Amino acid sequence: MNENATIGSAKNASVPLAENEHVKDLIAILAENGKDTSGLTAILNHCTGMENFCKQAESKIEVMKCQLDEMKEMQNHPIKTALQNTIKSLEAKVAEIKGMITSLKANVIDGCKNAVAAFRDKGVIALDKLASFFRIKGGLEGIKKHAIAVSKDCDKTLAKIESFSNEYHKAGRALKNMARFAVGKQPIDEVKEAGKLAKAVGEPYRTHKACMNGIRKMADKAIEKIDSLSKSAEVKREESVAAKKPPLMVRLKEKKELIRQKDLEKAVPERTIKPRGLEV
Repeated sequence: MNENATIGSAKNASVPLAENEHVKDLIAILAENGKDTSGLTAILNHCTGMENFCKQAESKIEVMKCQLDEMKEMQNHPIKTALQNTIKSLEAKVAEIKGMITSLKANVIDGCKNAVAAFRDKGVIALDKLASFFRIKGGLEGIKKHAIAVSKDCDKTLAKIESFSNEYHKAGRALKNMARFAVGKQPIDEVKEAGKLAKAVGEPYRTHKACMNGIRKMADKAIEKIDSLSKSAEVKREESVAAKKPPLMVRLKEKKELIRQKDLEKAVPERTIKPRGLEV
């Protein structure tokens, strides 16, 4: 692909799918020819939904950055450094999946463009194979896989934060009980919930996990819709083939007639006639 084409694809992908000229052309063609537009519309909505979850994650990261900047009392605290590193890591992950969604949008646009070209070349029959123009299932599965992996990473990190917080509070309780023993007081048994710092460290991961789960669900729905469109096209193809075949009874009758004709065409064995009066 040349540089101009790459720039053009990126520009197209930056525009909301529903506003893209090729997408609008295809939807109009489907509607004008009495074809169902709900499948294509659902795919567009799912792609937009994934974009929105990315925007939510980006917005939340910006909010957390501002909150960190306002924490003057934590200026040199190691927790602040840990949070800053966490946010940088999450930013990179959001950027990665955002790039995957941008590529997916570009493929959807190409699919619409190709479908419109096929319609103008072959007519309405080209619309019966709509799913074949959208080579996006692999991209959707890649996005889903990435979202699941990031969600699992978030779970692991949250578990570590919780474990560390619990151990921290247990250690604090032990020190307090030593002091209580020294003055003859009863020990404390309860363990406090995770502190403010532990919750602050875990919040970016909880937010990011929620966004990844939303993206995964959108990708799942889009994959289901692509599969549904493919199945519908296959059913139509089978119905078309079946419609071209004569009814079963007619085919049986034709077969019987063919067999009868073949029997009639078989050569009849010639009889050998000996001439009279030539016997010795």
